[in-house]
Amino acid sequence: MPRNSHGRGAVRSWRPMAEAGTGKSRLYFEFKATSQSGWMVLEAYSVSHGKASAYLPVIDLLHAYFAIEAGDDARKRREKVTGRVLALERTLEDTLPYVFALLGVGEGDEIVTQMDAQVRRRRTLEAIKRILLRESLNQPLMVIFEDLHWIDEQTQELLNLLTESIGTAKILLLFNYRPEYSHQWGNKTYYTQLRLDPLGRESAEEMLTALIGDGVEVRPLKRRIIERTGGNPFFMEETVQVLLDEGALVREGAAVRITNR
Repeated sequence: MPRNSHGRGAVRSWRPMAEAGTGKSRLYFEFKATSQSGWMVLEAYSVSHGKASAYLPVIDLLHAYFAIEAGDDARKRREKVTGRVLALERTLEDTLPYVFALLGVGEGDEIVTQMDAQVRRRRTLEAIKRILLRESLNQPLMVIFEDLHWIDEQTQELLNLLTESIGTAKILLLFNYRPEYSHQWGNKTYYTQLRLDPLGRESAEEMLTALIGDGVEVRPLKRRIIERTGGNPFFMEETVQVLLDEGALVREGAAVRITNR
């Protein structure tokens, strides 16, 4: 777990790696519940079709940061972005055209749209980095990107840029991903990787006891669930829920009874 995330030498980049269903998102949920006091928390999620959608997680993150709502028109969105950026620092005004273009609310932004694509991409990523770094001077940031195995190329470039820039910043990057995803961050002194494996038999038994109790009647079922799911906590929970939904298990107060169905 992160040590002192406010001072030099802190763990500033923390990345769980695990197969689907082993608890990556739940780990973040529990961590935020106990650790987010005093932090600004920004979250972004990749989706299975995300590789074909440039900047999709970044746009979601910026919508949250600028408090942009679905009903806001383009003018309202520009006002929110401008107000927040200029409140941070007037020298960040030159980032506005790139943020506007990324969010699709540009007005008279021909200079940006006609710019060489590589130059525009580089300046857009640099603009986002500068805003986040400046915000971290006001309060520590916890920036969460989930499911990097579905990430698009442009968002990956932003993460590479951020990981190069946070060594002395009050920013904690939290990423999670499946084993097939690869990156080049392992040599960073402020990088920590946690591998989440399926539960061992003892822990799996403990989890199932919490779900369906430890009565003599359910013990063979618990062993079978562990064997069938390989100790994957998500699959175990889903299996129990299916059995309850189908009526094969019935709750009676705090206990669970196996039916004859």
